[in-house]
Amino acid sequence: MRAQIGMFRIQRFLLRLAIKYVSLSRAHINAQPGKGFLSETVYVRGAGNVEIDGKRRAFGTPIDLTGGKHTILISVLNPEGLPCVYVEGETVVSGGDWLVNDYGREWVRAGSSAAYAGKLDDPQVFKFCYEKLAPSGERKVDGGVLYDFGKETFARLRIYMSAGEADIFYGETEEEALDTEHSYLRAHVRAQTAPSGLQKFPAHPQEIPARAFRYLYIRAASEEAYRLEVYYEYLPLAVRGSFHCSDELFGRIWDTAAYTFHLNSREFFLDGIKRDRWVWSGDAYQSYLVNRYLFFDRDICKRTILALRGLDPVEKHINTIMDYSFFWLISVYDYYEMSGDREFVQRIFPKIRSLMDFCLSRLDADGFAAQVEDDWIFIDWADMDKTGAVCAEQLLLARSLEAAAECGRVIGEECAVWQNAFEGLRERINRFFWDEEKGAFIDSFSSGKRNVTRHANIFALLFGYADGLQRQKIIDNVLLNDAVLQIRTPYFKLYELEALCRAGRLETVTEKIRTYWGAMLEAGATSFWEEYTPDLPRDEQLGMYGDKYGKSLCHAWGASPVYLAGRYYLGVRPTAPGYRTFEVAPNPGGLDWFEGTVPVGKGNVSVPVNGRADLLAEFRELVKKLFVSQLLPFRFPAQEIHQYLIYHRNPLLFRVPVFVEFRHPHNSVSAVFLFRNSIRILPHFSRPCKAKDAGRITVRLAAASSYLSQDGTSRFSIAEPRRPHRHRPPGNRLSDGRIRFPPRPEPFPQTSPA
Repeated sequence: MRAQIGMFRIQRFLLRLAIKYVSLSRAHINAQPGKGFLSETVYVRGAGNVEIDGKRRAFGTPIDLTGGKHTILISVLNPEGLPCVYVEGETVVSGGDWLVNDYGREWVRAGSSAAYAGKLDDPQVFKFCYEKLAPSGERKVDGGVLYDFGKETFARLRIYMSAGEADIFYGETEEEALDTEHSYLRAHVRAQTAPSGLQKFPAHPQEIPARAFRYLYIRAASEEAYRLEVYYEYLPLAVRGSFHCSDELFGRIWDTAAYTFHLNSREFFLDGIKRDRWVWSGDAYQSYLVNRYLFFDRDICKRTILALRGLDPVEKHINTIMDYSFFWLISVYDYYEMSGDREFVQRIFPKIRSLMDFCLSRLDADGFAAQVEDDWIFIDWADMDKTGAVCAEQLLLARSLEAAAECGRVIGEECAVWQNAFEGLRERINRFFWDEEKGAFIDSFSSGKRNVTRHANIFALLFGYADGLQRQKIIDNVLLNDAVLQIRTPYFKLYELEALCRAGRLETVTEKIRTYWGAMLEAGATSFWEEYTPDLPRDEQLGMYGDKYGKSLCHAWGASPVYLAGRYYLGVRPTAPGYRTFEVAPNPGGLDWFEGTVPVGKGNVSVPVNGRADLLAEFRELVKKLFVSQLLPFRFPAQEIHQYLIYHRNPLLFRVPVFVEFRHPHNSVSAVFLFRNSIRILPHFSRPCKAKDAGRITVRLAAASSYLSQDGTSRFSIAEPRRPHRHRPPGNRLSDGRIRFPPRPEPFPQTSPA
């Protein structure tokens, strides 16, 4: 049996791995610690032993196994970091079927990752790629040099010092870099070794870990005292989504949002690259949504979900924030909807159950999730009445109960208790929080203030918990009411704009995106910010949390235009887990034209639309006549697509996969052709089509009699499948505004003499 590849990881010093009852004909194990030269079969990071059928052997001891069944136990201690094991052989190989514990908990499936596919790979070292950057400009300022790299980046510095010392000040803006007293990030370096021989600089530079900046301000004895190299650090994620449109500003917003999101997509989905560089559950939830329409990367979703949840028992809410626990529960089902990964749901379900039990154990006497000591009720940075039970929290709890019950059904677990709790909670939310006079949900009933904000009402719309009459009242009295306090964070702007999309107000959404995100671009943003209040003066825009430059100017939750464009403009969404079936229902939202690509499982769907209302109406009528029962929005299998598109070629340039019946002229047997080629339906249905068998194939649309030729068939042309375009991570921009991607991913370069 050929050796499989896997690397086990656990966030504890002690690791035990076991396979029970392995059937062997004969195997030889020769194990020794994995530093330097490694053994031929068992590789470890740390110290420990191998136990075969209860007999313990030290690493480095040859072990012969007789034919039959054996229990193998490997124990590893690594006080320096992650203990991990890699086993290869003809019969005994490491893989996801091994079990693991840490000498104190039950056996669970071992973690493994294809990213660590070599015996010498260290899972403590995350594999990034690097691109050398050059400043777009530099100038001398007050005895130092200010370097401008043109846009926000996240990069490592390599500095060669020939003599003296240097102070380095980072800035997301020019003001921050030059404000040496308040600059949020800074570094200090000094010459450690003198150059040798004729060399101007020492052979070995000083390395400074990657940090966020656009500007660097360096003060040294002289410019000749140092040499600077800058390396952009990024995760090489394939960019599968795209969006282009008639509105130049809207297009720039999409591009900047995509770049912002990529900068924050690293080991996990981070909140921002400057300040926290942390995994926050509410922030991550929005990243899962954006990821669907840009990268469609499953691994980073799983890494983030697992990292957030941690180990049992649950003693506090995730990130200590009540709503972030609820977002985590919701996110697991959303991930299943995206990926169809039932195995992951099965693996994570015990942690779903323990977290849900924790949340339900903290309900108050009315059955609501209320603040307990050390809990943080966040929801948003907003002036909200958070006295007692908060309506927005109850709506999130209701959705998390619903999502957890759905996860249970996926794997066949009994979840009637959660379903019943959900139904009871919905009734109580309406009874306690709906204010008929105000025509909206109030923040809290405990204080008696009857305060109305947008947040709870937006959740009620998005989760479908407002009935028909309530829905319209919320739209009129809250969403479209400027007297209700406006949302000032991109974080909750996503939910507000999504609610407007579902209310059929896409033209309003277009204008709000242009106004809010466009204003950040006008303010000089090259990535989107953590918070933006348009009417604040410039010197107040950059501060947060008591720091003059504490605001993150590259925050993942600012990337929501990517999600909104794919989900509501291009109109693509799954109608079955893993995009086995999906829907395409585009809406121009006031744009004259747009086109884009959306990932659907292993394939992509391309959707170009001319936004003229008369042509859109004409197209819909044409589709009705052609496909009768297949009216917009379409539903169709996705697993057969694999990058091949079927599109209607009319003035709208609207591309949608359709069901068609193919007949070969020499074969009376009909068959359904499911997206194996890109089929171009011509306006007049007059051209012959050629297939690889060189025979003429005609396509019959049985229900579209008005469009059939006299022999009952219509002819189409068939084009060869388009070769998938290879995307790479964002780099600099070309002169036409398009993103230029760096060359193939490279490891961080080794140091070299000056």
